[in-house]
Amino acid sequence: MSLLGYIRNEVTRSYLLDHDQERYKLKREKMYTFMRIPWELEKFMSYGFFHCLDSFLFVYTFLPLRVTLAVVSIIFRAPFIYFGHYRCKQGRTILPAEIIDMMKVLMILMCCYAMSYVDTSMLYHIIKSQSVIKLYLMYNMIEVADRLFSAFGQDTIDALFWTATEPRDRKREHIGLIPHLLLALSYVFLHGLLVLLQATTLNVAINSSNKALLTIMMSNNFVELKGSVFKKFDKNNLFQVSCSDVRERFHLFALLLV
Repeated sequence: MSLLGYIRNEVTRSYLLDHDQERYKLKREKMYTFMRIPWELEKFMSYGFFHCLDSFLFVYTFLPLRVTLAVVSIIFRAPFIYFGHYRCKQGRTILPAEIIDMMKVLMILMCCYAMSYVDTSMLYHIIKSQSVIKLYLMYNMIEVADRLFSAFGQDTIDALFWTATEPRDRKREHIGLIPHLLLALSYVFLHGLLVLLQATTLNVAINSSNKALLTIMMSNNFVELKGSVFKKFDKNNLFQVSCSDVRERFHLFALLLV
C-alpha cells in the first residue's frame, strides 16, 4: 500500500460500533450508574442520618414516657395480680418491654451521675497543653477505641436485655443479672468518657490558633479514603461500610455541636 492510499484509508474509514453494541451499551450503563452514585449515596446517608437522629431523640422523648407508663401500669396491675384477677405472661409481673425500658433509663441516669464528677474544664486544659503530635496520636487512638467499644458494646447491652427477659422455664446459662448490669454500666461509662475525650480533643483542634492539628486530622480522613477506594467489596460488606459511614457522620455532627 502506498503512502497516499494509507492516508486516504485513515481519513475516510468508518467506525463499525454496531457489531459490538452489547459491550458499548454495558459501558454506557456503567457510566450512567457511576454518575448516579453520589446522588444515591447522599440519599442513603441522609436517610441514615435522620434515622440515627430519631434513635437519639427517642431516648429523651419517648423513652421517659414509656417508663412512666410502665410504672403506672405496674402500680395498677399489682392489686389485680395479688388477688388473682390478672394472669401474668410467662409468670412475670413486669413485661419484657417494660424491663428493657427501665434498664435503659437506669443505665442512662447512673452514667450521667458518674459523668457529672468529670471536670471537663481541667480535661480541656490538660489536652490543650499537649503538643500537636501527641494530640494527633491521641485522637487516632480514641477513634480506634471508639470503634472497638461500639462493636463490643452492642453485644454487651443485648446480652443484658436477654438475661433480664429470658423465659424462666428455660435453663439459664449465664453469670447473673447483676454482673451483666455492672458490665453494661462500665461499658456505657467508659464509652461516654471516651466520646467526651474525643469531643474535647476536636474542640481544642478547632479553637487552637495553630491549625496544624486540624489539618493533620482532616488529612487522616483522606488517607483512610485512599486505603478503601481501591478495595473490592461485595454487596453485604459495602452495605456494612455504608452504615458505618452513616453512624460516623452523625457522630461527628454531634461532636461539632457539643
